[in-house]
Amino acid sequence: MQKYDVIIIGGGAAGVTCALSAHTIYPDKTIALIRKEKVALIPCGIPYIIHSLNSVEENILPDELVTKTGADLIIDEVIEKEGKTLKLKSGKEVGYDKLVIATGSVPLLPPIQGITKEGIFSVKKDYEYLSHMRKYAEKCQDIVIIGGGYIGVEMADEFIKNGKKVTIIEMLDRLLPTTMDREFGNKAQEILESQGIEVIVGHRVNAIQGDKKVTGVVLDNEKEIKADMVLVSAGARPNVTLASGFGLAVHPRNGIWVNEYLRTFDKDIFAIGDCAAKYDFFTGNFSNIMLASTAMAEGRLVGSNLFEIKVMRKFIGVLGSFSTKIGNTAFGTSGLTEEKAKEMNMDYIVGTATTTDRHPGKLPGASKLFLKLTFSRYSHTLLGAQIYGGDSVGEMVNMFSVMILNKMTDMDIDNLQIGTHPLLSASPIAYPAINASVDAIKKWYEYRKK
Repeated sequence: MQKYDVIIIGGGAAGVTCALSAHTIYPDKTIALIRKEKVALIPCGIPYIIHSLNSVEENILPDELVTKTGADLIIDEVIEKEGKTLKLKSGKEVGYDKLVIATGSVPLLPPIQGITKEGIFSVKKDYEYLSHMRKYAEKCQDIVIIGGGYIGVEMADEFIKNGKKVTIIEMLDRLLPTTMDREFGNKAQEILESQGIEVIVGHRVNAIQGDKKVTGVVLDNEKEIKADMVLVSAGARPNVTLASGFGLAVHPRNGIWVNEYLRTFDKDIFAIGDCAAKYDFFTGNFSNIMLASTAMAEGRLVGSNLFEIKVMRKFIGVLGSFSTKIGNTAFGTSGLTEEKAKEMNMDYIVGTATTTDRHPGKLPGASKLFLKLTFSRYSHTLLGAQIYGGDSVGEMVNMFSVMILNKMTDMDIDNLQIGTHPLLSASPIAYPAINASVDAIKKWYEYRKK
């Protein structure tokens, strides 16, 4: 039996990052990564296999990321644990000193009548499955997407580029309902509808029509929509099956119980990525946000602290920083939305700014940009940022994430010393982060005068 100092179960973003981090901090330790998939995929790139990428092969996560460190990559499936020995599906056994579980998540399939018919797909991180889905979609014309979150709108954007007739159905009253405020969801809907996509919000699918193969869907208002393919994008749940079999404490909806260092109740077993329970940065309550960026942060932390506390930094909770692109417009968010702040009964002030991300605005590539910042009224600290505009949005979201994590105030942002250039950024006079902060400061003073 082969024994390793570290075994990581799962070959996604969390597992690979953990292997890299562990090798960097503990170069003398033996490491193995076990995954059951023959081919690993880049999770965030999956929607783009439909059109922007020429094939699923172009979205592969290279094995060399693991093997170049000297770690062993084992393509097999862990089925059982006895002491510190893992039994694999192939019949082999491997031993460990430290174990990291990074088994990810599985798509949710809502309890809709007819959900198992041919032609119904979900977004799985599975090479063969996605290759089949791509080929199947090529023969279809009418595609219904159930779910109007990030994956749903990204898939719709890709299908419409392939000349398909696309309908998105979201049971809540707008797109991107759990991560952005209404004006941003409405903007996303406006862009999608301008491309010819039908967007239906505030309704759910009651049944899927067809004998063995899908032919359409029926909504809760009895409206029927033709479909020869249905894509279900209704969220995911942590994959805790293996951890539960190991006797670890798990929450069926929220994941494997872990502490601030991502350690389970077994001192030699850690859990990271989608399978591990997440806690909200602001409240400490469970969070259902699953992001590759969060998984990688957890992987880096655990990889550093497997044998001793090398990094005196606890995982401080999920902030929730997202970005996407719909049509030619980028969307991004980090931290609390205004609606979430209101729901949490926070005392807050909102500042907004509208500008152009080049100066002068007539330069090629210039895009209109809208920014909304939410601040605590009492402490003045930044709670959340939402933005849409050009491609610069992607990195601006990261900037706001740093600001929120470091508890920057409106005055801190107002005093930023920024670098700008006509071809790269908004004007220093109309820099959106500063102007939105100034807008919030003005509202705070107006509030004090009342």
